[in-house]
Amino acid sequence: MPPTTELSSSISAVLNTLYCAEVEKDCYTGLNMAPPQGVTAFLLLLVSAALLETTDAQTQGPNFPRLPTFKPPQVPIFKPPPVPTFWPAPNLPPFKPPVQPTKAMCTNPTYRYCYQVPIHCPWNCPRSCAINCITCSPVCKCNKPGGICQDPRFIGGDGITFYFHGKKDRDFCLLSDSDLHINAHFIGRRGANRTRDFTWVQAVGILFGDHRLYVGAQKTAAWDNSVDRLSITFDGEPVTLAPEEGAMWRSHSTPAVSIIRSAGANAVTVEVENMFKVTADVVPITEEESRAHGYGITADDCFAHLELGFKFFDLTSDVHGVLGQTYRDDYVSRVKMSSNMPLMGGEPKYAVPSLFSTDCEVKRFGNGGKKGAGIAMATEKPVLSCESGMRGSHGIVCKK
Repeated sequence: MPPTTELSSSISAVLNTLYCAEVEKDCYTGLNMAPPQGVTAFLLLLVSAALLETTDAQTQGPNFPRLPTFKPPQVPIFKPPPVPTFWPAPNLPPFKPPVQPTKAMCTNPTYRYCYQVPIHCPWNCPRSCAINCITCSPVCKCNKPGGICQDPRFIGGDGITFYFHGKKDRDFCLLSDSDLHINAHFIGRRGANRTRDFTWVQAVGILFGDHRLYVGAQKTAAWDNSVDRLSITFDGEPVTLAPEEGAMWRSHSTPAVSIIRSAGANAVTVEVENMFKVTADVVPITEEESRAHGYGITADDCFAHLELGFKFFDLTSDVHGVLGQTYRDDYVSRVKMSSNMPLMGGEPKYAVPSLFSTDCEVKRFGNGGKKGAGIAMATEKPVLSCESGMRGSHGIVCKK
């Protein structure tokens, strides 16, 4: 029997049954009673099942086209990466604690309330400061007349700040007077794409009378502030100081010459009575300074150098030299003060062939000039007060 005929017969049988159940209620069981509840729904389900079966049979015929079976796309299953048991630390440079400031004391017993009271140096000169006994406050040694620090920055006797770069591995006259001559040895390096050397004062050679005094910083790679890098000789003989603050050396042949440690290492005060006093501190070029200024300092040499502070007690009116001329009464500074780095030129006339040579164009040593023309600002009496906003700044202000 064809599928269509089977479908028609099935539908007819179902409809007759429904009619019998709904209209002629007695034909369901032969009794005049209603069919059981739910029979109508059940019969409808049978009709639906018959229709589905017949339709499926038709679709399975040989001439009926088969539709492709739908297959859902394969979605890759997300697998999270394994979580490490710890996160690797970032590649940061090793931590280096900030430089601990040293302490300084007033050494003048006249000021009893401040005498020998230890006071920390300020942040902008943590290694080298002095105490103003009058105000009992620290002052950077480089911020006073006679100061020579950094890439050499000078503060003249007139209170004006200037730079004198000189040349690396050369010697220059800082001061020349009738009975006092001071030369400095410059060290340095040429930075990338620079037209001049970065320079620092590594040593000073001081001549007075028939004597020679040498104060220098020894070459060192890794800096340790507790290791003394000072080298001192007097008339060719090494000077030995105990490694403690306040240790003193005095010449037996020349008692007017004394050297005192102002710290346990790397800092001294040298004095020749009635002539001059100089503080000398050995400091390195730190990694921070090298990076900030582009010095290019390498691990094999930290360019240890001197920071100096001079005071002169008996200069003549004819004194000369890079620093010495600024103490003359008739001196007029020619540096360009509006510049970020006021420079003093004229290197050739200050150059000397060796550290203890007096052979320079501005030589005054041994000339027997007239004494008694000392400069008031050069004495122990603090008549100039100089302050700076930050280390390395050219903005030094000096007031009477």
